[in-house]
Amino acid sequence: MELSIGTVFIRLFVAFVLGGVIGIEREIRNQPAGFRTHAILAVGSALLMMLSYAAALKYGVSRSSPGDPTRIASQVVSGIGFLGAGAILRMGPSVKGLTTAASLWTTAAIGLAVGGGFYAPAVIATGLLLLALWLLGRMEKRFLFTKPRRALFIEAVDEPTLMGDIERVLDSLGYSMDFVEIDRDSKQCKVDVQMVIRPKLGVVAEEDPARIVKKLLDIPEVSNVEIR
Repeated sequence: MELSIGTVFIRLFVAFVLGGVIGIEREIRNQPAGFRTHAILAVGSALLMMLSYAAALKYGVSRSSPGDPTRIASQVVSGIGFLGAGAILRMGPSVKGLTTAASLWTTAAIGLAVGGGFYAPAVIATGLLLLALWLLGRMEKRFLFTKPRRALFIEAVDEPTLMGDIERVLDSLGYSMDFVEIDRDSKQCKVDVQMVIRPKLGVVAEEDPARIVKKLLDIPEVSNVEIR
């Protein structure tokens, strides 16, 4: 069955609205991908879904044996990774934008659902996504991650047991590693480690920076520690 102009308009409009609502939430939080990006992405995904269906119907062997209606649309799932990567920002030892990248990927899925005529799943998914972005975000900040993260910069001799020793010391102090970057100098057998540490849930973490530094310097391979 060919899609009428009215059906095409309704699907593209619904995709625009649902994507725009998600984008507004991201815009309010000053994220790199906001209203326009999410709205355009949803509309584009819906259009590709309809194009995939129409092309399979029109250029298939026959109406009883059409082509693959998911061939074009399936490329949206893999192609959206390009936009998602652009939303992820590196700020020193921290990485931001992962939630926005996930919202872009989900918005593309919502657009595909609308393009396929699955309005109810698309609306439900939009509601759940907004719930995750807004309500769960507030709960996360209030109940889970109330204590600030700390950035650690460690200079040490490159030994196989180094990271295990660092993890063991941090665990004894009540911290877990949230992000780690290792820069090795193979000629001098030295390594620079940058990491972000976060207090563990339900554990009283050591808050004295000097004590954290002292404990890490007790590791034989470690020569210098800076904490921020």
